[in-house]
Amino acid sequence: MPGGVWARVAGACGLLATATYVVALVLGGLAQRDGFSNADDAVSDLGADTASSAWIYNRIGTNLTGILVVVFALGLWRALTPSRLGRLGAGILALFGVALFLEGFFPLDCQAIDIACENTSWYSQGHRWVSRVSAICLFGAPVVLAFAFRRIPSWRTAWLPTLAAVPVFIAVGVVFSVLGEGAAARAGAVVWFVWLGYLAVELRRAGSEPRSAPGG
Repeated sequence: MPGGVWARVAGACGLLATATYVVALVLGGLAQRDGFSNADDAVSDLGADTASSAWIYNRIGTNLTGILVVVFALGLWRALTPSRLGRLGAGILALFGVALFLEGFFPLDCQAIDIACENTSWYSQGHRWVSRVSAICLFGAPVVLAFAFRRIPSWRTAWLPTLAAVPVFIAVGVVFSVLGEGAAARAGAVVWFVWLGYLAVELRRAGSEPRSAPGG
C-alpha cells in the first residue's frame, strides 16, 4: 500500500478509535443497573462479569478500540521513520493498543456495587497487569512523541500540543475528581483520546503532504 494511502487509512483508524472508546464509555455507563455510579465507580466495572451489557465496553471499548489504536500506531511508525525517537513513541502507542485489546479478555469478577465483591480470579489479576501497562503507555507515549515531533521539522507544530496532553490529562482528572474517582478517570480518558484524534488528523494530513523525518 502506498505510504500516503496507508497514512490516511491509519489516521482514519485513529479517529475511529476515539469515537469507539467514547461511545462505549457512554453507552456502557447508561446500560448499568440502578446503584451503579459513573461518577464513583471505576471504568473497568463496565466490563465486569456482573456488569449489564458488559460486551459494550469489552468488545467495543477495549477489543475494537485496541485494534484501531494498533493500526494507527503502525501508520505513525511508518510516517515517522527513520526517527528512532518517533518509532519508540509509536511503539509505546502500539503497546497501549495491545494492552487495551487484552483488557477485554480479562474482565473483573464483579462490580464494586456487588455485595462481597472480591476480584480474585486469575483473569482479574490479568486485568490489573494489563491496566498497569496501559497506564504507563498513556503517560509515556505523549512525552516521547512530543520530543520526537520537536526534532522533525514537518511535525514540529504538533510537539507542544502533544507535550501538553499529559498535564491537561492530569488537570482534567483533578477537576473532575470533585465528582468522584470514576468521573476523573472517564474525563481523563476522553481527553487522552481527543489527543489521539488530533494526531490522527495530523497523520492523515501527512498522507496528502509528504513529510520528511530525519533520524532522531
